Amino acid sequence: MRPRNPLAEVPPDEFVKARDALVRKLRDEGQTEEARRTAALRRPSTALWIVNQLARRDSRAVDALIEASQRAQRVQLHGGGSDELRDAMQAQRETMHRLLGEADKAARDTGTALTLELQRRIQDTVQTAATAEPDALRAGTLEHELSPAGFGALLSGTAAVVAKAAERRQGFQARVDEQKRRVAEKRERILREREVQRAQQISRRLAARAEQLERFSAQARQAAEKAQAKARESRQAADAAAARLLQLRGRS
Repeated sequence: MRPRNPLAEVPPDEFVKARDALVRKLRDEGQTEEARRTAALRRPSTALWIVNQLARRDSRAVDALIEASQRAQRVQLHGGGSDELRDAMQAQRETMHRLLGEADKAARDTGTALTLELQRRIQDTVQTAATAEPDALRAGTLEHELSPAGFGALLSGTAAVVAKAAERRQGFQARVDEQKRRVAEKRERILREREVQRAQQISRRLAARAEQLERFSAQARQAAEKAQAKARESRQAADAAAARLLQLRGRS
């Protein structure tokens, strides 16, 4: 747990003057290291200053909020009944409402109006610190305002639960879509390979048929040429026989 800030209760508009005075005092007392640490302290924002006053003003409410927030966190991270989560969230809302009442008093004590924006920053810091930095919240030593966006899904509340569930659904759907895409690509690749194989088979069959017909055509041409040669020989023999016949008739 961090040591209590000696300037924790000094309002923001008086902080710098009080800090410098304390640094001079520490140096005069020979507390060089403590003076150096104090000099490094920065003026807190109004929201942060009010948050750091809450434990002093209502420590029981701060403890109750921390306990309820951590209980809701355990239910969300490790599983639990909806009744248990609902009870923890109800306790969170009640204690947060109580602490916002104290925040309003602290703001009015310094002449500051608790605007909606200031209330939002206070609430975000308190709710986040209840789980992320509970010791600093109890001690009133938070050094920075906190945001639910920086703390992620560990915060309890229906919005966090819904966001986590949506994230899981999106992740699952993305994996399903990716698997579908891969299956479709594989199916398309198999179909293309089958088409290529069929085209190759058809091409080989047609090439073989063409070669066979070419052989038949060549054989037919050779047979036709032989037939034509024999026909010519027969015609020549017939012509010779006819001429001989005419010759014999002329002698008789």
